[in-house]
Amino acid sequence: MLILACDTSNSTCCAGLYEGGKELEYEISLETRTHSETFMPLVERVINKAGKKYSDIDAFAVTTGPGSFTGIRIGISVVKGMSLALEKPCIAVSATHALAGSVETESDLPEDTIMVPCFDARNKRVFASVIAHHNMEELVEEGAYSAADLGYLITEIPDIKNKKIYVIGNGAEVMREVLMALDLKADYAPGAVILPRGVASAALQSKKLISGAELTASYCAVSSAERLRK
Repeated sequence: MLILACDTSNSTCCAGLYEGGKELEYEISLETRTHSETFMPLVERVINKAGKKYSDIDAFAVTTGPGSFTGIRIGISVVKGMSLALEKPCIAVSATHALAGSVETESDLPEDTIMVPCFDARNKRVFASVIAHHNMEELVEEGAYSAADLGYLITEIPDIKNKKIYVIGNGAEVMREVLMALDLKADYAPGAVILPRGVASAALQSKKLISGAELTASYCAVSSAERLRK
């Protein structure tokens, strides 16, 4: 199966082509321009460099959130359009799971290592989940949390003080002070970003094919415009 794996959920955007789990081509953009300007040209370059055509793609994997509301909408809209035009299915991917799958970690990590992929949601809040490294099981459900609340939930994980903790993504600095106050030792990677291989890995783990029409965002929070409307 040839999968186009895409992410526009946060400050970076990326796309990659994967066939049978093998990476054919990928690109990540760190540009400050909006994803509406950079994403489609990036996708076009990836497909051309891989020597493929849009019609060769068997499925589209895309992060549906949480993250930037505008960024998520851009990625979903583009993938919906390609999926419906080509009559090919989609795979919705969690942004936190994609981030966890993007990070290269030591192969000899203890089996009980946990990962805390998190994005800064401002005002000492994060979009996050807590994931067991060895099987990608979700130990704390993906959602929008205050840093303090997430820290408390992490302390509730059995035998947590004897586990290896990796906090990754631009929400890592938000969590550092909280976890230190709770006397939890962790390694932090605030510069970690979603890579296409993380999206592809989460997609292959999910294997849930849906139509472009069924593809929807998973914001985990309401927008500021929605809050003001209330």
